[in-house]
Amino acid sequence: MNSKKKSVIDYNHKVLEVRNLKQYFKVGVGNRRMTVKAIDGISFDIYKREVFGLVGESGCGKTTTGRTIIKIYNATDGTIKYNGRIIGAGLQGDKQRIRELKQNRKLEIIQQNPLKKKIYELKQKAKSDIHVLNDDINKIRVQTEVEVNKLKAKPAEFSNVLELALHRYETEKNQVLRERKIKLDRISENDIKDAINMYNKTINVIKRKTVDKSKYIKSLQVNKEEIEEAIEEIKTTEVENLNVAKEKLLKTIESLDPKLVSVYEKQVTSNNPVKYVAHVDLKSEIVKNKIKEIEDYYEKVLVKLKSDYDVELNEISKNKPDKQELKNSINELKANAKQKIKAIQDKINKIKQETKAQILQVKQDAKKEPNKFLVNQSEIDKVKNKYKKLIQEAKEVLREHRYLNKIKETPKEKRARLQKMEELKEAYQKKIVGLSPEAAAREKEAYENEIRKLNESIPNYANTMSTMQMVFQDPIASLNPRMIVKDIISEGLIVRGERDSKLINEKVNKILDIVGLTPDHATRYPHEFSGGQRQRIGIARALITNPDFVIADEPISALDVSIQAQILNLLSDLKNELGLTILFIAHDLSVVKYFCDRIAVMYFGKIVEMASSEELFKNPLHPYTKSLLSAIPQPDPIYEANRSRVVYNPSIHNYTIDKPELVEITPGHFIYANNEELAKYKEELGIK
Repeated sequence: MNSKKKSVIDYNHKVLEVRNLKQYFKVGVGNRRMTVKAIDGISFDIYKREVFGLVGESGCGKTTTGRTIIKIYNATDGTIKYNGRIIGAGLQGDKQRIRELKQNRKLEIIQQNPLKKKIYELKQKAKSDIHVLNDDINKIRVQTEVEVNKLKAKPAEFSNVLELALHRYETEKNQVLRERKIKLDRISENDIKDAINMYNKTINVIKRKTVDKSKYIKSLQVNKEEIEEAIEEIKTTEVENLNVAKEKLLKTIESLDPKLVSVYEKQVTSNNPVKYVAHVDLKSEIVKNKIKEIEDYYEKVLVKLKSDYDVELNEISKNKPDKQELKNSINELKANAKQKIKAIQDKINKIKQETKAQILQVKQDAKKEPNKFLVNQSEIDKVKNKYKKLIQEAKEVLREHRYLNKIKETPKEKRARLQKMEELKEAYQKKIVGLSPEAAAREKEAYENEIRKLNESIPNYANTMSTMQMVFQDPIASLNPRMIVKDIISEGLIVRGERDSKLINEKVNKILDIVGLTPDHATRYPHEFSGGQRQRIGIARALITNPDFVIADEPISALDVSIQAQILNLLSDLKNELGLTILFIAHDLSVVKYFCDRIAVMYFGKIVEMASSEELFKNPLHPYTKSLLSAIPQPDPIYEANRSRVVYNPSIHNYTIDKPELVEITPGHFIYANNEELAKYKEELGIK
């Protein structure tokens, strides 16, 4: 890529508009079912030819954001607008808003009916009290389960203690036996034999190396003097190595028995293998007595060890759990829990009965004094009319979003298109009245062109989504190992309906050239390439359909540093050459600073700070952003040794009452903060 032209961002054209995007995942079952808020209400815009960076730690929702935008996941709530048209909307959020409207309508209607209002209040109070009591029941059950499990675990704990004691005894016993063997072996001089064997092996190796080196030197085509000098040097080295081996052997013998040094000195000076000289008579009375003395001593040690183990075993056995006693304790715990739960359930039943009686009393009072319980029907009608309109609008939004999610023409758009076609038809019919055949033919051609344009404006899923592509993080897993490169890259063209094999081959070869590969690579399989080449194939696959927008999901994190630089330079050149708009997802802030125009910092599904690359590095405000910046390594050992890391602690924020939101503190610089924090950040920037 030799192009040097710089692409200019068009701030009048929003390629992507993300509003209040949420992506929740349901995990677990039953009582353990929970909701994971992977993305929790983020909003941002990306402009034409801009590189927008999304950074944060693993698990903050960066990749989920990219995958939701490109419709790998269906959004839970919020909208994604691409080139002015919604392509993704959270249907679950739309349904939830309809449910909330219906619930609010019900509550407002109840407020206008004194009898129903009173009954509702009584039921809500009873429901609240019962909820508290049910929580108490759950606590009792959990506590009982914990205590029962502790009792059930006692036999296993006892077995573990026994096993540990046995293991400790066996370990100490083996250690004593090993010490005894070492001392007995020393009497039979096994240590000296081992030292002699090692010495003999060493000198054989030294001599063999000398012979081999000498043969090699003699085979070289050099003059005789040089050969003699080299052989002399080899012999000198041999003598030095032999002297080291001799010294080591004699020192070993001296450490075992100084009297034996003189026995072996004569053999060592000959530079030949040393023969073991038997100097201990194992049948002599002195040696026999020494052996017996060692065996008697260690026998006493073993007896003492066994005695201590038996004592420990007796102590452990005293704590052996009685199975029947454990069973009785467990039954008692369960019975007590059952009794407590029954008492609470009796309270719940009592609350239900009292509430039922109170409701009955209210109904009787309403019959006795109907004037106190008059229904405000006019207000109820107003409430119904108000919510009827709101619910209808919400349902229309839901219906429209269903079509938009599938990138289909909505009924509203279809009506507008048909109406426009009817208007064009009427205008055409009026124009051709009294025209010559040639003029009428021209008008007909113009009319048909207009109709064709209208029909071509009908949204198409494949054509729309093919202009939005993704470069995946793992260059190995993202490529099909059973497909050749040509088939992998051309898949997008085939999905769009391209069937001309010659044209497909031309486009594949061209895109391979653009990403720095050759046409020869088209017939190979992914395993035949390096990591950097595989990522280039992934980039080629994304660019083959000539997209307007590319999501680069950590495209360099799985690559070596040198390859990372190549891929970044390639993406930078492609951005300038093709005028791409890129959402760049990464961990490394230093990389993002180099490559991106604007940066958004994510933490646990929320954008905590967003600004231009230069502004974010110059004036970081959020503590989490400062923490990320402090983690960037510097190529300066002295600086690295002395620098202090900023550790982010989320507990510094108090959002109990004063809730935070993403606000613009300076032009283009957004920060997630509440009013108190916003004032502090303004003071930090010197803004009054």
